[in-house]
Amino acid sequence: MWRAGAGLSISSRRRPGGLARWRLKSHQGGMTGPMNFAVHYVGDGYSTDAKLMGRQAVGKSLFQALSRRWAEGEAFGFGRGAARAMMDHLSREDFRGRLIWREQGSTVPPPGYPGVVYHPGPIPTAMAHDRNREGPGAYSLFGVTHTLSSLGAMDSIGDLAGAPFQPWDALVCTSSAAAVLVRGLMAERRAWLAEHYGAHRFNEIELPVIPLGVDVAAQARPPAEIAAARTALGLDPGEVAFLFAGRLSFHAKANPAPVYMALERAAAGRRLVCIEAGQFHNEAIAASYQDAQRILAPSVRFLHAEGGDAAAYRQAWCAADVFVSISDNIQETFGITPVEAMASGLPVLVSDWNGYRDTVRDGVDGFRVPVTAPPDGGAIDLALRHALNLDTYDRYIGQFSMATAADLGVLASRMAELADSADLRARMGASGRARALAEYDWPVILDRYQALAGELDRLRAGADSRRIDWPLRPDPARLFGHFPTRRLAPDWTVSAPPGREQALEDLLQLRMTAYVLDPVRLPPEMIRELHRLALAGPRTLADLMAAAGGGGRPRLRAVLWLAKLGLVELTPPA
Repeated sequence: MWRAGAGLSISSRRRPGGLARWRLKSHQGGMTGPMNFAVHYVGDGYSTDAKLMGRQAVGKSLFQALSRRWAEGEAFGFGRGAARAMMDHLSREDFRGRLIWREQGSTVPPPGYPGVVYHPGPIPTAMAHDRNREGPGAYSLFGVTHTLSSLGAMDSIGDLAGAPFQPWDALVCTSSAAAVLVRGLMAERRAWLAEHYGAHRFNEIELPVIPLGVDVAAQARPPAEIAAARTALGLDPGEVAFLFAGRLSFHAKANPAPVYMALERAAAGRRLVCIEAGQFHNEAIAASYQDAQRILAPSVRFLHAEGGDAAAYRQAWCAADVFVSISDNIQETFGITPVEAMASGLPVLVSDWNGYRDTVRDGVDGFRVPVTAPPDGGAIDLALRHALNLDTYDRYIGQFSMATAADLGVLASRMAELADSADLRARMGASGRARALAEYDWPVILDRYQALAGELDRLRAGADSRRIDWPLRPDPARLFGHFPTRRLAPDWTVSAPPGREQALEDLLQLRMTAYVLDPVRLPPEMIRELHRLALAGPRTLADLMAAAGGGGRPRLRAVLWLAKLGLVELTPPA
């Protein structure tokens, strides 16, 4: 165990055969590794075990990249009670170095600990308030955009418009489209606060545009694997396979109807195959895809690769000739799969939509298809119905998706052009792979994260270190201080009736009284020690605290736990 505020160092030592033993010890310093930011290890931010969606997949890929980059050095973690879980996760990625952990809420970082913390999403307001209680200059926070269309996401962006965030915090926008949206929402929020509250001073956080990364090496498709995959899927040399990879959801990801219709047009005189690699949410959605394929593209052969089956998913990628993603959904703000396709050496055919516009160079790495959407005011009713809980989020984004139209003629024409020219496919695929390696490989993105962390360190230098209370989240001892008859003070006398040692042990096991025990906030050992000291004879609370090694909130609460259960008596001065 360790106390809140203490550093924790966890090292891995490999036994022959890959088994690992863990060594936990108090942090004793040492050389600081090249990593200059800590990772907030929280929830499903770095794993697809609980949910297979873009945010989790990108977080998993980032974690793997971090583990490889600093495999022999020091990695830095931040969070609440998750040090062991993070070290276990690092170990699974073959990390062989040392994890230096800081418990969130601690006021004393380990020596050499970085002054920047990364969060795998927009920075939660609570996280900034928690930091400010220590002092706004204690460290910087930086997060990253994912979907920006949900009410929660938009609220979190609006919160970034001012306090509790500081100029040395940052939100990484994964695309130019995301940055425009974020700046617009923040400007709207500030204008509203200025009009209704007269607010005029706002903290401007950093909003760099840094794309998401991919593991380019892992996306490589050796010729032998391509040949084996095409044979396994029954693809003839004369067939051209168009691949869509990702969540198979017509209302929440990309409606495939236009792709099916364009494929049917392009199939005249051509043998086209459409491979869909991903997961359906349920059987009804899967059936709707099959119905649409039969009706809209009877001349096209369709194959499905289960997204949860890594081998089948990989096989689909290796068998493909062209990657296609005609995204029409406002949930998409970057789009990782076209970058993965570029890294795979596939030409990409995408909609001219949000982040795709940054990543895919039209006519170079593939083609972008024009998209038409409603003008300003054309969908405010949809937003209001969702905001008022009249429509679900899925219905909201699905309705807007059906009002977003890719140019079918251009899409079909580009499909035919790519199907007819192996040379064009090879040339675009090579250009895309070179671009992915130069711009989107994780080492490149981590360099940019490192540079951002260095800039945030520079901005934070000399920052105000005065603590800032968290408004509307006060100390209950203060907020409800007028509720009790009296309040404990240092000059009160603490005494313990003799012969209650067994009663203490019983109460420490009784669920009704032991449910509050906690290694940090109310350790059983602390309660036993205070009781033992009180049994030695009456003394003031101040003297009792001094004998126990100092005061502190947990010890105060431990004394009152003992008093509540009749194990000590508290007497105010006469």
